[in-house]
Amino acid sequence: MKPEIITAIIAAIVAVISASISIYGQTRAAQLVDRLAKRRETESREAQTTALMSKYRDPLLRSAIDLQSRLFNIHQQEFLQYAYQRSPAHKDYAIQNTLYVIAEYLGWVEILRREVQFLDLGDLETNRRLSELLFNINKAFGSGGYGNIFRLYNGEQRAIGEVVLVPRSVDNSRGYECMGYATFVTKMSDPEFARWFAQLRDNIELIGNKSKVREKRLVLIQNRLIDLIDFLDPQCIRVSPEYRTKIGQDQ
Repeated sequence: MKPEIITAIIAAIVAVISASISIYGQTRAAQLVDRLAKRRETESREAQTTALMSKYRDPLLRSAIDLQSRLFNIHQQEFLQYAYQRSPAHKDYAIQNTLYVIAEYLGWVEILRREVQFLDLGDLETNRRLSELLFNINKAFGSGGYGNIFRLYNGEQRAIGEVVLVPRSVDNSRGYECMGYATFVTKMSDPEFARWFAQLRDNIELIGNKSKVREKRLVLIQNRLIDLIDFLDPQCIRVSPEYRTKIGQDQ
């Protein structure tokens, strides 16, 4: 075989090998870029989830804690009767603050509904569970069979949540947060604002003047709030287990 032919064959083989190496290298590089992009997307999603959870979960959790605690104290510790017997100032605080912890919880639920519609917690099952827990509390407030004390229909729950919203002031992002207690007390002097709480105020008066609280709706709402707290803080980092006691359904 002539040297020229051998040289051409060798050159062709080298060219094929070089092309193969180049294609392999490009493929590996593309795969690496794809993996890095997917990793960044996962990390970004996790960061967004963490930010959402911090922005919405924490205030929702705090409001759920405050409301369940108040309902527990009303039902088990005769909080309202004690306040009514002490002084007009204690009575006024008991009424106003009880109205506020209800409104604050409903306010944060309304914010969730408006701003994120469906809070993405990372997987479908977790999302479904959160929606279910919020629905259960909504139903506990509005369902029949438990009398009229603290009964709020869905539209009333949303209206109360709506009237306690104020533009967000903690950062430059658009949206809402729930008004503070001092602002709430001031707003209660406005008849248009206070009318949304008239029924609840009457309910509080009825309970405060009773010798014994036996309202099953309070028990149901408190139990459902504990379920939500367990979901939002499963490791008991923010709320100790001793503050998650459910009122017995037979009480």
